Amino acid sequence: MRLSVEFASGRSGTTELAWGQRDIWEAIDGVGPDSAHYFNVPRLLSVPRAGGPRPPRVVGAALAAVMGRHDALRSLVRIGAAGPYQEVAAAGTVSIELVEAARGDADDAAADLVDRLAGRSFGDGEQPLRAGLIVCDGAATHVALVLNHVVADWRAADVVVRDLRMLLLRGTIPRPPSLQLLDLVRDEETASARSERMIAQWETLLRTVPSAMFPKAVAAGATPRYARAVLSSPRLNHAAQVLAGRTGVSTATVLLVAVTMLLRELTGHEVCAITPIVHNRFSDRTRDLVTSLNQLGLFTLGPCGTLSETLVSAYPAVLASYRRARFDSLALKAMIDRMSADRGVPMFPSCCFNDLRLGEDPGGAGPEDGESELEWLPSTDKRSCDFCVALMRWKGTLGVELIADTTRLPKGEIAALLHRLESFVVGAARSSS
Repeated sequence: MRLSVEFASGRSGTTELAWGQRDIWEAIDGVGPDSAHYFNVPRLLSVPRAGGPRPPRVVGAALAAVMGRHDALRSLVRIGAAGPYQEVAAAGTVSIELVEAARGDADDAAADLVDRLAGRSFGDGEQPLRAGLIVCDGAATHVALVLNHVVADWRAADVVVRDLRMLLLRGTIPRPPSLQLLDLVRDEETASARSERMIAQWETLLRTVPSAMFPKAVAAGATPRYARAVLSSPRLNHAAQVLAGRTGVSTATVLLVAVTMLLRELTGHEVCAITPIVHNRFSDRTRDLVTSLNQLGLFTLGPCGTLSETLVSAYPAVLASYRRARFDSLALKAMIDRMSADRGVPMFPSCCFNDLRLGEDPGGAGPEDGESELEWLPSTDKRSCDFCVALMRWKGTLGVELIADTTRLPKGEIAALLHRLESFVVGAARSSS
């Protein structure tokens, strides 16, 4: 069964992709349609119980209002003769899948629905939001959403869920978004000087590091080639928060620096580079902007001391890496291509770090007890990066995911590195107490 609802807005237009959109489009295009669904952004919302049961049409109307509120949710990404562009529609129809479930099965049915909606890639010109509802006894209990990563990053998806929840609870959102996708593209068209400064900083740093952190294949590789494991660890979660509190940095900084130090240990490079994925929502104008605003920063680390010492000494460089994550991605690619041609080898670290959590845990360091667990997740034959670390909430605690090219980092070394990260950070927290 399906429910069709109409959305409308006074805003529309045809424009280029924004800088962050172009970055993720390049990554998705690089892996091809068979693997592109790994970039999809899924979300699941339990329909609030306050206010009583809501029939599907009421939830559908609220979703249509959210689509009318944000340019990006009405953006159709198309491929033209000159490359990708987008059409922001003034109006349209969204088709919502309805799944009937018994009350006791609703949670499982919702998880299955969001997985199924996320399991296929978005096509040229396809509406960027897929939606489904779990319906129990005539009332919607869960909303499953999957967004095209070109139009929404993980934090943008959280804004969409927040707005939908507020509409279901209050029936209105008092303030309009501070910035819209079409406004952002216009702003970036006049920001070439900033972009040039950031790209110059990238070039300076790239000249100080090896061409790639894992330049050579060392094994035949697994099938699929890119293995994916996640370590859930209350001990690591506790230790990262302890170190963050003592050094005055975030837990993301603790883990970024720790991973980079272990890269030096693993690769033998004197100076290592990693590209943190930066959300770029540091101002009131961008905080609730729905689009794919993420771009890559560039963090480098040379000889260092203990983890606690390095957190203090490297913190300015971490902050600088965040600041240089706003640039015209086509201009950055041109610079990297030029450097690669000059050196005769591709010049890029091909190592990234992504914090997918909503924010710091407000409850302090949290419990240290609990078993760590390493799980292998579905893999793929193509990725845009050889080594990707992501932080997430997993099984009620911190999860650290590592996706790596098994021709460069075999599965045994992937598992060993995750366990080494845990022992390294936990040991540093205990030794500095």
